[in-house]
Amino acid sequence: MTSPTVPEPKPDAKEPPLAPDESPPPSPTLLPCPALDVRWVHAGAQHLDMPIAPITTTTTAYKSFSADESRRIEDKWITYPEEQRKRIIAEWAKDDGELSSKRTKGKEGERRGSNASLAPTPRARRGSNASTLSVDKDSKPHTESVRSGEEQPRTDEVEATEMSYKDILAKVQQEYDDLELIKGVPVSQDSLFEVDLDTLSLHPVFWAHTGPRVPVLRGTWFVTDETRPCTWELAMEIERGYSANSLQPSYKHELATAMSLGPASEEKLKFNLPPRFGQGLGVIFEDDHKGRLITNGTLTYLSRALWSSLRTKPGGTYVYRGFSAAADASPSSTKETDRRGRSDSTASRRDSISSARSASRPAGKRPESVVLAVTGIDLDSAVKEQVHGVREKIESVKKDIAGTLDDQKRQALEEENVPMTDSSVNDPPCTDLVLVIHGIGQQLAAQYESYNFVYASNQLRQIIRKQSINPALASIIRERRCQVLPVQWRASLKLEPEGSEENIAHEMDNRFTMADITISKSIPYVRELTNSVLLDIPLFMSHHRQKMIEAVCLQANKLYRLWIARHPGFEHTGRVHIVGHSLGSALAAHILSNQPTRMPKLSQLPRMVITQTRDRFLFNTSDLFLCGSPLGIFLHLDQAQLMPRKGRERTMNSPQDEAIERAGKFGCMSIDSLYNIFYYTDPIAYTLNAAVDVKLAALRPPLAITSVTAPFFSSVSDSIGSISKYLPSYLGGGTTEKKEKRPGAIRLPSGLEMIGPSGAERLRGTRGERRFSALNPHGNVDFYLPGSAVSDYLDMITAHANYWSDPSFAAFLLAEIFSTRLDLMRTGMGVGAEEGAHTIEIVGRPV
Repeated sequence: MTSPTVPEPKPDAKEPPLAPDESPPPSPTLLPCPALDVRWVHAGAQHLDMPIAPITTTTTAYKSFSADESRRIEDKWITYPEEQRKRIIAEWAKDDGELSSKRTKGKEGERRGSNASLAPTPRARRGSNASTLSVDKDSKPHTESVRSGEEQPRTDEVEATEMSYKDILAKVQQEYDDLELIKGVPVSQDSLFEVDLDTLSLHPVFWAHTGPRVPVLRGTWFVTDETRPCTWELAMEIERGYSANSLQPSYKHELATAMSLGPASEEKLKFNLPPRFGQGLGVIFEDDHKGRLITNGTLTYLSRALWSSLRTKPGGTYVYRGFSAAADASPSSTKETDRRGRSDSTASRRDSISSARSASRPAGKRPESVVLAVTGIDLDSAVKEQVHGVREKIESVKKDIAGTLDDQKRQALEEENVPMTDSSVNDPPCTDLVLVIHGIGQQLAAQYESYNFVYASNQLRQIIRKQSINPALASIIRERRCQVLPVQWRASLKLEPEGSEENIAHEMDNRFTMADITISKSIPYVRELTNSVLLDIPLFMSHHRQKMIEAVCLQANKLYRLWIARHPGFEHTGRVHIVGHSLGSALAAHILSNQPTRMPKLSQLPRMVITQTRDRFLFNTSDLFLCGSPLGIFLHLDQAQLMPRKGRERTMNSPQDEAIERAGKFGCMSIDSLYNIFYYTDPIAYTLNAAVDVKLAALRPPLAITSVTAPFFSSVSDSIGSISKYLPSYLGGGTTEKKEKRPGAIRLPSGLEMIGPSGAERLRGTRGERRFSALNPHGNVDFYLPGSAVSDYLDMITAHANYWSDPSFAAFLLAEIFSTRLDLMRTGMGVGAEEGAHTIEIVGRPV
């Protein structure tokens, strides 16, 4: 019996081996990779808005730089070697952005992981990652979770990084020799801020940064919208998967097939991310600009299958490739506004409106697609179709309401309410720089951030911007603009004791501080307020005055050098004005009294003079505004008087008794115009007219500054004043004969008069009148601001610190900085009572 024949097994279906001289078949050609729309973003929208109070809340909502700023940052970033870029990211920015991975250990990690995995915690800020993906790994104490940057616990490593960053900023503030070297990338309007790529941070240039580091990030992949960029590492991993998967020629066909078959087929197309971002976390790329972050697990699979059967959108958190794609996914309320800002090469002021709305999203409002941790159920997608019609109706109502508003009025309101910090091609050039010197009390800023003078200068800048759109002032400004910078001299003042040889010889080394002599059994805050605020006055009267003067000069010169480095043409066409408040006005008067009549341009000064000048400004001062000034007391104590400086704009042809050219004489300041502004209720302020001419001062009361907040009452008072001349004298009326102006008479600052056919010159007016006229166009140095008229006692409490928020004060600054005499007469801005101005006329000279 023969055994059955066993069929021979078929060989495995393998490709035949290649011949020795045969080349391998070519691999499929990848599709061309679309250009990546890179946009640099920052988390400092609150800082760029120039707050008028300390920032008490943090946010992880990112705002994009303008296209031009982002390009300049990118150009500098690519000049860094690859190894240096990796080191900077690892040291400073590894956890900046969305979905940064942190391993929390112990009970804290278990508690955070369990809470995050059950449900997303409602957050008050949009930047919080409500769609955090968290995976409970076998219920172990060590939980691998994915959190937003805001939710990260402050570990020792984070604290060390913050301290290192503060040390770097402190060294930058102490630098004085190389201020002309721009190390970072200037951003925002007038380059007030700078991006430091060595620390990937944003910080102000002209004042000290307070608070934590403001991260700057290279945005390539974004979560849900343009305000939530992925971390550096996650973005690189997603981009790597994008290049490996979605660029395959057959990927689109495979994706369409998988989408039709269900979640099981989609799993085959998922690009798995490293476990450090979350166990089972991966991404499925749906097109050239969009992908979905999903997680593995039985519950996740079942939930996706359920929603897929209901023909809803697939579950997952969407990520977008490039800034434009992420911006297009934003809600319609911000998309339209933001596109207007991105249409130009640089961001316009409308761009800041969009960022403000993004940064202040109400609590609990989640992105378009939210994934619950563990389950991965897409709740928003489940109800989106049901509320879609309601949303459309709401949007249509909003559009109808918006359409009823006048376009120009709406634009004016936006311009007024949004801080103007972004650079724009439509912004007029900055022609005038206003340096504000603070007075007493800034020592408190070391303990209480709310006392920081930066916020007062921000408030003045904001009020000035709002007043600049006043039609009357806009016609005066004429496509010009000013910028306000604070001179924070108290923070740089060092009062180390200097031991003399006699003290050293006799061992007189007993040094004590204010804390050693302060009575302990008293109200601590009151004592601290007294030591920090009132101490500045006796310091000014002591031998420390020179150190205070040097601190003001160093800080003001530093600001000017930083400004010229970023605006080189300013020293040829720009002007500098000084606002001195309280004790700062007395310090400015001392400095300007010692100032040379004319300073050369900064580029013409030797390097040694620039770096070693301690007792004068490196610039010429056009106008000096004193507010709440006690200068009158110091002039009285020194038996000095105010004298115009010859050789300035208003005193080029002044005779010897009208102006003198003498630097070093207290009261003879190197300025073009002087204004002493005060409230009648300010207990620190004093008048200065008597310091010019005591006899004439009795006949020249302070001039009223036009109130821009009470037009109705001002019009009523003007009407009463116009009819008072018809009333009987015993009722305060009477006719006032108006002096007839002679033909050809014009108002000019000089005290000379041209008469006769030969053009001979002779003096006209008394010496005091001509000195008043040489100090400013109004013939009076004292000006008072209107009070609230509620109660003088109440006004006295706040009057000394109220200048920065007074619109009338800001309008007066703009009017005097930018106007000519004819402008003031035409618009009625500046001085309220024009007939109160005293000027000297020149006859026979052409206008």
